[in-house]
Amino acid sequence: MFEKEEVKLNEMKEQLDKIHLPLDEADDAIRLGFDRARRDKVKSRKKRNRIWSLVVAALLFFTFVTSIRVSPAFANAVASIPGMEKFVDLIQFDKGLEGIFKNDYYQKVDVVQKKNGLTLTIDGVILDETGMNVYYTMQSQEAVNGLSIQSVDLKNEQDIPPSGMSYGGSSPFEKSREWASQIKYYFQEPTLFKDLSFTVEMDVLFQGETISFSLPFELKENVKQGKTIVLNQEVEIEGQKLTIREITIYPLRIAVKVAFDESNTKKILKFEDMRLEDEKGEVWGSIKNGVVSRGDDTYFLQSNYFEEPKELYLRINKMQALDKNEATLVVDTDKGEILNGPKDGKLKINESSRSGLHLIMPNAGDDPTHSYDIISTGKDANGKKIYIPSTAMYMDEEGTRHWDMTIETSNYTNPLHLELAFYPNYITGNVKVELKK
Repeated sequence: MFEKEEVKLNEMKEQLDKIHLPLDEADDAIRLGFDRARRDKVKSRKKRNRIWSLVVAALLFFTFVTSIRVSPAFANAVASIPGMEKFVDLIQFDKGLEGIFKNDYYQKVDVVQKKNGLTLTIDGVILDETGMNVYYTMQSQEAVNGLSIQSVDLKNEQDIPPSGMSYGGSSPFEKSREWASQIKYYFQEPTLFKDLSFTVEMDVLFQGETISFSLPFELKENVKQGKTIVLNQEVEIEGQKLTIREITIYPLRIAVKVAFDESNTKKILKFEDMRLEDEKGEVWGSIKNGVVSRGDDTYFLQSNYFEEPKELYLRINKMQALDKNEATLVVDTDKGEILNGPKDGKLKINESSRSGLHLIMPNAGDDPTHSYDIISTGKDANGKKIYIPSTAMYMDEEGTRHWDMTIETSNYTNPLHLELAFYPNYITGNVKVELKK
């Protein structure tokens, strides 16, 4: 659906690239992008679930550059919903969301709380068995520059499975009195709620003061349940075997459950182009700016829940993979040395201490793959779990990719054994699994 539009838009972009732009404004935009990347954090709801492969694209500048790809039809569909026009830039690139808005699955909420000169509005919600998207607005009589979200929690009378979440850390706007953003909750297991009464609790730092909000709301409609296709089909790429267990199609995302053969010589880090494809060549690919996988070898794609194709296939052509003996990064943070890791030498230590680790990859180019968190989890020399609660990801003007990580505690024994979640080393093939015909 977007491919033909993308070709035309890219042609337009080439013309726009030739237009002179004020350099001061361009420098400011880039600086704001880097600052936003450093501030934004990906946090988990509970410490023990930080081992989730919670992967969020953090670069505002990257989003700015690629925003030309937004579908005009999608933008119009979202903007036609009262109050939603301010969220268009946040929800582009996802065909599943396009289907949600076209089929009225988004639920308008409009609950408001005012405290200490700041107004928080929960504009609307999308809920399914895999998670919840909450769209909210902050307003003030004064500029919201410097406003930052300290913590967020979602509550229901029913226990919510330990989950992950993503949200922007700070407002990037210097003079605006309004800030529209979103919170994404990811449930670690499919969840249906008996009671649709929820509360979003949020602590906000504004003008040197912490303001605590608690906004209860009730949804009118329960979720549409997922549709599961059981496959148990084994496939192979460059000698590496995997079994596609099942695919479940939810409104927000598609969950693909995979099992890897223990005899494989490589560790699969990321599916570069796992996608669904119908008989017309229409593609539903990986989630953009959100979670792509979780710890039980479940991978998420954009959803085609509201589509009814005659034929449907799962396609896989390229994966990130490393030899198993290279997939663990062994680092001595006291000495600032890499003792084991990928043998190509691309990954280097820029700075290290017992409280943090700054990794770099020179000449990384503008490949958006490297915008993801590079470390999934780790242990120290005694087997103690090591948590990395936040990572700032950005690329400097020389094309070097940076991962500036915070280590939760300095009470550990070197060296650290850190499992790589992403790395630019690839295997390729041609997998095509029939789902519907």
